[in-house]
Amino acid sequence: MNIAINGRVLTERKGGPYRYTVNVIKELSKFDRKNNYFIFANNEVNFDFHLGENFNVIVRKLSSKVYFDYVYLPEMSRKYNIDVWFFPKNTFSPWIKGQAVPVFHDIVYFEKELKFREFKFFDNLHHTLMIPINGKISAMNIAVSEFTARRMQELLRIPSEKIRVIKEGVEDVFVEMKDEKKLEAVKEKYNLRIPFFFYAGSLSPRKNMLNVLKAFDIVKSKLPHNLYVTGGYSWRDDEVFKFIQEKKLEQRVIKLGFVNDDELVALYNLADCYLYPSLYEGFGLPILEAQACGCPVITSDVSSCPEVAGDGALVVNPYDVAQISNAMELVVCNSKVKKELIARGKENVKNYSWERCAKELLAVFEEIYVKK
Repeated sequence: MNIAINGRVLTERKGGPYRYTVNVIKELSKFDRKNNYFIFANNEVNFDFHLGENFNVIVRKLSSKVYFDYVYLPEMSRKYNIDVWFFPKNTFSPWIKGQAVPVFHDIVYFEKELKFREFKFFDNLHHTLMIPINGKISAMNIAVSEFTARRMQELLRIPSEKIRVIKEGVEDVFVEMKDEKKLEAVKEKYNLRIPFFFYAGSLSPRKNMLNVLKAFDIVKSKLPHNLYVTGGYSWRDDEVFKFIQEKKLEQRVIKLGFVNDDELVALYNLADCYLYPSLYEGFGLPILEAQACGCPVITSDVSSCPEVAGDGALVVNPYDVAQISNAMELVVCNSKVKKELIARGKENVKNYSWERCAKELLAVFEEIYVKK
């Protein structure tokens, strides 16, 4: 079987879809020596693991994402006689040759009750047009959570038999660190003041950082903590920085910018609590990353967050600033609650595996290949 992967996401920022794609490829390359894989990318890709001889990376440097997806990949599907196409980010060209399997990390584009547009105009337009089409013409649709699968049925009218829930995993690098020297090095590099709250990722509207900051503003006089956040500038994050300035929080809320994976693991380990009361998540991978590092998590009671967190997090109404601030105080001031969250978080992580994810995906590829 010739299996193709749209690897364009591998040349973009290292967000959730990037991590998803890298880990699926890594696990497939460990155990599948039977099928031929073709990974198509629009720029050079450097894997930090060994790819089997049956894995081929084909690079065509193209600046236009539309041309890459809608012209180049259909051409390659015929040139390489592709049987199954794996699309890690929702959309694909209807002119592709082969059975298409897209992954739905979320369908936030269709969640009208959120009352905000999460992405730029043309990105939003493209996805709102193509996702319903792709969901209907695909051979099988992968949802990363039960929540996402349910919303695909409700909002896109995709029948349940065309949806397979395959949950994500957590990388082995996310563990409790015992190396004090490495932890000290990260503290020194970023001039971290202990103790602190932590958040990693985008500051876009759905991440609910404005309410997180309002909650932090309530507890700042009671707790000595700083709030450290990572990442670059995000879509519609002006309100976040405006609030920081208005409340004079510049010395307590500190943006670290980009951090590498080793530093991210250290930050999870050093933090008193990870704040993730998101308004909408299709999965919520940072919840698992924090839990695996022994960091207590505060997350929201909406979308997929409670599903992914299990009973290993404090769950709050993300629209209720008082609930968020109370949870922050509880984790910091109640050592019993903190210890229980850490223990339950470690147990919860055991339910998620990239190896299992990859094996379940391969089973889907084989299933639709036999049926074609």
